[in-house]
Amino acid sequence: MNPAILRNDLKILGTSSSAGGTFKDVKVTGECTFTGDVDCLKLNQTGEVRVKGNLVVQQIKMTGECEVKGRVDAASLRGQGQLTAGGGLRIEDVKLTGGIKVTGDCEAEQLQLTGVIEVSGLLNAEKLDLALFGPCRADTVGGGSISIKRSRTGALLKPGQAKNMSFAARLIEGDQIELQHTQAQTVRGGSVIIGPGCGIDTVEYRDLLEIHKSSTVRNPVQLQR
Repeated sequence: MNPAILRNDLKILGTSSSAGGTFKDVKVTGECTFTGDVDCLKLNQTGEVRVKGNLVVQQIKMTGECEVKGRVDAASLRGQGQLTAGGGLRIEDVKLTGGIKVTGDCEAEQLQLTGVIEVSGLLNAEKLDLALFGPCRADTVGGGSISIKRSRTGALLKPGQAKNMSFAARLIEGDQIELQHTQAQTVRGGSVIIGPGCGIDTVEYRDLLEIHKSSTVRNPVQLQR
């Protein structure tokens, strides 16, 4: 992001379209389709935004749905709704209620999500905190501190569908790991707490392993320091 570029604000009210470009603040109230790349400092949306190229932005505040065909690069994301990235996603700080769907890798420093997440590649965050509100998955999960649990609100609102509030991955690897209602081939970490409702093929741990009585770990292995 080049700070020397002259940037103007863009405000969209109602249903409209734009070729995209470089902006200061973009505010959408309604629906807007950008046919090219969008580079802006802030994106504030209430409604639906579609970007047919890449999205580069400092701050995203959303209430609604944002669908990006290309890659998303941002510093922060706040709000409620659904974010879809077709070419990978990198956001330093995420706090969202809703859903994230990424084709490719999803990377963050801190990612706090209450809702549903689907990542076809690597889900990586130094601090990952997921409160599941439905079926979630990623191929690989990596990070420092990893917490995956069911949303208490979701379990109360949808008691008959609580079994669908689960997470599935091939590999989960981190320093501190706490899992609930998770299915995985391999979990590898320093301190690993396997809470209720998990089915894990292999857990490799260095310091600590706790397994809830309702969960299954077929092959626990303590790694040498």
